[in-house]
Amino acid sequence: MISWENIIMGNIFGGLAGPLVVGLVIWWLGKNEIDKRIKNEAIRDLMTFRGDYASPEFRRSLNKVSITFHKDKEIRQQIRDLYEEINNANTPETTINRKIVGLIYNLCQKNGFSGVTEYDIDQSFPEQKQTPTSVLPSQSLSQSLPKLQTVKRRKTK
Repeated sequence: MISWENIIMGNIFGGLAGPLVVGLVIWWLGKNEIDKRIKNEAIRDLMTFRGDYASPEFRRSLNKVSITFHKDKEIRQQIRDLYEEINNANTPETTINRKIVGLIYNLCQKNGFSGVTEYDIDQSFPEQKQTPTSVLPSQSLSQSLPKLQTVKRRKTK
């Protein structure tokens, strides 16, 4: 037999459990979205400054990756290996660039960028060491363009 106590307890529990479960799901999805965005920004920064591994921007982005991916032992080991190669004066530049490309590729694979290949990453290396701001023209575009002359038109009847 159904008692009023069971019905009341069921309504109270059902009234509390539903919103609680929905709230937990929303919180979990939001947390994962924030984590993914932070990881994507760290990868983007490393990709942006990879052309000049001696620059402070590259070092900061490498530190950011190190902290952001601190739970991933493989990534942490790759960062340690890269750091040792960068600080070894006898390491050829091509070896360092290969390690940077390998690290970025591994980061991309672990974070859902499945279409990216090592060739894609390596392809966009600049030929000279530079930071993104060093490739901007020294003068503004308006100063380098020729002045346009205006022509007055006669009124027609």
